[in-house]
Amino acid sequence: MADNLDEAFHPATDDPYWNESGWFHFSIPERDVIGFVYYFHDIRTGTSGGGPAIWDPSGEQTYDCLFYDWRWTQPPTGTLQYADFVLPNSLRHVVVEPMRRYRLSYSELGLDLDLEWTALMAPHVLGSAWAEHCHFDQPGRMRGTAILDGDRFDIDCYSMRDRTWGPHRPGARRPGDYLWAIAGPESSWHAITMAGRSGVDRVIGGYLLRDGEIGELVAGERRVLDRRAGAPARVVLDAEDDRGRVLHAEGAVRTALRWLGWPGRMTFWTLTDWRWDGLQGWGEDQEFFAREQVRALLD
Repeated sequence: MADNLDEAFHPATDDPYWNESGWFHFSIPERDVIGFVYYFHDIRTGTSGGGPAIWDPSGEQTYDCLFYDWRWTQPPTGTLQYADFVLPNSLRHVVVEPMRRYRLSYSELGLDLDLEWTALMAPHVLGSAWAEHCHFDQPGRMRGTAILDGDRFDIDCYSMRDRTWGPHRPGARRPGDYLWAIAGPESSWHAITMAGRSGVDRVIGGYLLRDGEIGELVAGERRVLDRRAGAPARVVLDAEDDRGRVLHAEGAVRTALRWLGWPGRMTFWTLTDWRWDGLQGWGEDQEFFAREQVRALLD
């Protein structure tokens, strides 16, 4: 279980791909706008990467979306403190209350971000805290503003964040997916799926929060019902948790960034309108592929 001790950089191994990363979602669903703040650090060298991005249906490539300043590497910053760091491209991350409240800001290239994220529940951990590799996800709420070239975006949305430490290797062994949706403080879900030899995307982790009770997803599958220019357009998730509860969620994708942030991997990063249990909630359907699999998908 992740706790306040994890609000610090973890001991690095000698693996050359080892780093720590963190990600926060924000969106303005009524404008079909979605964005992220995503950063990572190699604490051995003091080198960091990352930054913000914002997109909508007017541009779904990194070169024509509303804004993109996610940098693979940035100049070394020396000693970093996880509780309060600033990257060379001005991205700042502040832990206001451990595991509960975070401030994010940025001011470069015509974008001014001022955001605050507040948790809705404790982190959901995949793996063991302080292990060689650990990942957790946490639903919350994001509030603040984004001013882009004078256009003001007021942000008040449900939001997922994640945190990972361990080897981040380039490429993708096989297709997989990262899905989530939040309808309110007591109703959300998150799933990670991976394609098997049969080509079906099987659930390998995640949770279901229903009426305030959380359960671990133990089985299920994701299916794409329709695509648009290769990207998923309609998606279905059927899953079951360790309490025997069944989840059937249907998602309508509103916009999909073709993201090439990690070498050898292409991701459709989407804003998705999800429906389940008679509820409506916004979230994402991130679908990633190895390069050769993308060629086959787009042919």
